[in-house]
Amino acid sequence: MSQDSISQLRTWIAEQKLDAFMVTQPQNRSYLSGWFNDDDEGAGLLLVGQQQQILLTNSLYKEIAEREATGWQVVEPSGLVREYTSTIVELAREHGWKKIGFESMALLYGVYEHLCRAGEGVFTLEPFEPSFVSQLRQVKQPHEIELLRRAIAITDETFAHICQWIQPGMTEKEVQWEINRYMLTLGADGPSFEAIVASGPNGSMPHAVAGQRRIQRGELITIDMGARYKGYCADMTRTICLGEPVEPRMREVYAAVLNAMKVCEAGIHAGTSGQAADALARTALEKDGLAEYYVHGTGHGVGLQIHEGPNLSPRSPEDVVLPAGSVVTVEPGVYIPGWSGVRIEDCVLVTQNGCEVLTQSPTELVLRKE
Repeated sequence: MSQDSISQLRTWIAEQKLDAFMVTQPQNRSYLSGWFNDDDEGAGLLLVGQQQQILLTNSLYKEIAEREATGWQVVEPSGLVREYTSTIVELAREHGWKKIGFESMALLYGVYEHLCRAGEGVFTLEPFEPSFVSQLRQVKQPHEIELLRRAIAITDETFAHICQWIQPGMTEKEVQWEINRYMLTLGADGPSFEAIVASGPNGSMPHAVAGQRRIQRGELITIDMGARYKGYCADMTRTICLGEPVEPRMREVYAAVLNAMKVCEAGIHAGTSGQAADALARTALEKDGLAEYYVHGTGHGVGLQIHEGPNLSPRSPEDVVLPAGSVVTVEPGVYIPGWSGVRIEDCVLVTQNGCEVLTQSPTELVLRKE
């Protein structure tokens, strides 16, 4: 937990004329408190006032929260486990909170209604989206960058292992399983997401689900994977071929996608808008006549979530720029229905004058001569 982040949040709370702010989004809760429990949305919430920083959690998590959430007052709710409403009302009365902000995209409507009824005459709730805490998280602190570097290094090392291990005839599911297993041996918490292993015609689906299809020599195989280390997520994609590609078009499409990624990485820096960053890759693919097969944005932030801000997308607001210290993916792809597809993805650290490519896995198409 960074006290500087808490200070920035308190300044924002004052600017919004709030008395306190309630944090219910799990990764935002982890970011501010230092207690990393992102798997259970009901595990607790934070209440931040100008003098108070309170973590509400129940008896299931209280001991570990007290150990990890340094500087936070850990309060166990009165009443039923996971029922925080009456405790929030009590705290609001105790501290004189009349107006409490909340993350509108991270609070169930039923819970919101319940809180409004219970707090009537004590406080009102003010919705905010996007959450200011999510915006704070876009600029990574030095310790966060080091954790991301380790997650990415585990991902690189796992990919190197897969390149030696994979053989024709293996199923996509077998490769996915081996990715997960090997990451754990290197100290990962686990995968950031279920690895995508899309072979042959399955490569035309950007979010293909690994199945029982057997990998064949000479076809394109897209592997999208990432390790999670101490809560922080890596994300990397490589498209490979076991032996020589069976048709020249595979090399042509691969070269175009790799060029688009390199053009984008060479052109982005702090202050580049998400739209402009996306346009770098998209324009490169247009020149190669492949833009119609590019069906998603060029990238997204990574951190405590595998997908967070800022976004590199044609739909990004024009005034939203990449800040120095953000870590984003650059992942152009081409997906041709009935044929196959190619995606290549790095994680990069945005700097004032450019970006540092954090992913170190090689980008050769042919994995080995067969």
